[in-house]
Amino acid sequence: MRAARTLILPDRGSCLISPDLHGCLEDYRRLKQIFLTELEVGDTHWVLLGDVIHGPSAEAARLDPDLYGYRDESWAIIEDLVALTEQHPGRIHYILGNHDHGHLGGQRTARFHPDEVAALEDRLRPFQVARLRAFLDRALLAVAAPCGLLMAHASPDARLERFEDLDRVALDPEANDRYANHLLAAFLWPYGQPEQTTRRLLATVSRSCRVRVLVHGHDRDEDGWFVDGRHALCPVIFGARREDKRYLRIDLAGRYGEAMDLCENREVLRLHGNGVRELDLFPTPEHNHP
Repeated sequence: MRAARTLILPDRGSCLISPDLHGCLEDYRRLKQIFLTELEVGDTHWVLLGDVIHGPSAEAARLDPDLYGYRDESWAIIEDLVALTEQHPGRIHYILGNHDHGHLGGQRTARFHPDEVAALEDRLRPFQVARLRAFLDRALLAVAAPCGLLMAHASPDARLERFEDLDRVALDPEANDRYANHLLAAFLWPYGQPEQTTRRLLATVSRSCRVRVLVHGHDRDEDGWFVDGRHALCPVIFGARREDKRYLRIDLAGRYGEAMDLCENREVLRLHGNGVRELDLFPTPEHNHP
């Protein structure tokens, strides 16, 4: 049977949302610590927006140490994430990224190496390559939450006819018809859309789960996050300065009607340094957006 590519989260508890990590083990470990802390005090989920793999080359780290000055530890992240997902079934939800897709027959990326799929797999043993591909093959394309959020790796266009259509998309492009391959590309590659396009996409998904804001990764901003119009928001870890890296913590029982309802120091949080909340500072936010 083909794996499901969509998920609708419950309307209770909290949800952590983290964007692209690109091989940064320090950032992954910090997010894992936050997730495990949340589990100790309440009902929580963790949605990863894809592309935890394919970190900087040594040359990129040398040329821009502020943004890329770390070692690529893609396999260490995947290995631990697989184990963590097995330890906490139903709590960790991985959305496929465009870099991830190259390991499953999709277009290969070339940000830091001419062929980043080959650059990673050549460093792995055969069983590690198999485990990497098996994990990615179970990935989602989109997650929706009744609090009003649609989560995806990229910023899709409005060609989607029904949210459930994503469940019949095969990750192997050769197994798809033209419509399914368009959806696959749309949820993996675009960096931004006109606001009206995003509104149409959200209206389509809302026939299955009411959503008003698209939260995506894929893009970069040195300041750590940006809002694109009234209905799209992008937290940034990879490509942001360390002190400005952001993730989201969402109240699944709340209501988010537009992107600006997600506020800094409440839903939009710094991963490192000032602004990162500790164990005793994790109450559920008291708000209910219209």
